[in-house]
Amino acid sequence: MICVMSQVFHRPDRSVDRFVADPTRSYTLPATYYVEPEILEREKRTVFAESWVWVGHRSEVATAGQYLTAEIADQRVFVIRSADGELRAFFNVCMHRGHSLLEGSGTVSSLITCPYHAWAYDSTGALKGARMSDRMDEFDYDEFQLPAVAVEEFCGFVFVNLSTEPAPMAEAYPGLEAALRDRWDDLELLEKVDEVEFTIAANWKNVGDNLLECYHCHPAHPAFVDLIDMDTYVNETHDNWSIQAGASRPENSAYAVASGAQEFASIFAWPNVSLGRLPGTAGLFVFKFTPTGPEETLQTFTLYAKPGEGTDETTTAAMTYFEEVLGPEDVALVENVQKGLRSMGYHQGRFICIPDRPEISEHAVHHFHAMVLNALTPS
Repeated sequence: MICVMSQVFHRPDRSVDRFVADPTRSYTLPATYYVEPEILEREKRTVFAESWVWVGHRSEVATAGQYLTAEIADQRVFVIRSADGELRAFFNVCMHRGHSLLEGSGTVSSLITCPYHAWAYDSTGALKGARMSDRMDEFDYDEFQLPAVAVEEFCGFVFVNLSTEPAPMAEAYPGLEAALRDRWDDLELLEKVDEVEFTIAANWKNVGDNLLECYHCHPAHPAFVDLIDMDTYVNETHDNWSIQAGASRPENSAYAVASGAQEFASIFAWPNVSLGRLPGTAGLFVFKFTPTGPEETLQTFTLYAKPGEGTDETTTAAMTYFEEVLGPEDVALVENVQKGLRSMGYHQGRFICIPDRPEISEHAVHHFHAMVLNALTPS
């Protein structure tokens, strides 16, 4: 009789202490940070509820009554251009019984009316109507003002922050505005042109890790490597943001790019958005990755351009390349990694950080992990 010993795998007993400040010596976040529901619940409170989160562009809330909605850390919010021209944001919740007030995006002609019991508010958040409240004793309309949310227009884009009295974006992201304006003029004039969405079976940080390095580009994105001159690649980290950029190759296997076209750029802003350009395209793309579960992420890739631009042949070809080639390649990669993060044989990896090889160095991922851990660590 042959006896076969079964092999039992155990995760090594290592802690997050193997993550250190020096990226050339550091290990990555442990796998548990990508799979445990409790980690995501903490991130909702300490990452997303405490940070500036992108929700759209000023062109989408340009006129009185125009609004955008978003959900951040399980909190529904809306941004609206008030009748007085001010940009305001509020928790998207009726003060009567908690129903949401607005859905999606659009324009309200006068009052914001709850679809449940028809309580109505103006664009400053003041309660203006509550059916039958005149029959109640001592009903105080001022008691039911919509709670405000911090909102800021930054380089033409709209960000909100759920925390109390957050630092302005210029202070929170020093140098970011200059990096954007050095590459794009008239950011305030952009308009939404196109959008591509992917629902990804992976943790949001897994998607962010993949965004922030090109170590995987040569084996996994042959057309992208052909599109970008990797000898010109820049990969820099700054306070709460980082940048990857490189010159384009007109002759490549991704899509036709005019000679002398603008560089590729991807400028990441903590916690979950990148603003950038695919070579030769008009305008700017916004790449956002939002957790919808511990192991699920909604990824949106939105193109903004000046009026009359963004539909040229090169830009259309670039969007098709992202939707049909580059995007699906990355989705397959991170979904495969997510399965590996659940393996009993894997616990923690090691960064490849090579200062003189920015096109493959993973120091921006290390930078990202440091911000995650800083947010999750009690002060």
